[in-house]
Amino acid sequence: MNLVDKIVTSVGLLASLAAAGFWLWGSLIEVPDNIDTIVGELQRVGRLNAWAALAALIAALCAAHAFWRQMT
Repeated sequence: MNLVDKIVTSVGLLASLAAAGFWLWGSLIEVPDNIDTIVGELQRVGRLNAWAALAALIAALCAAHAFWRQMT
């Protein structure tokens, strides 16, 4: 395993942990019953979900790189 592979694997590890953390954080947000404040909280959950999806994409790309390197 060369240095590039180690870096890509480390980035993938950190990205997968970040995705899990963002999704956990988003799931723990209390959504109030008050219609005036619910929109802001739902937008906050949506932003956290977007960050989690981006981190999951990065982790998936790193995993694909590792798989491709194994196949060649």
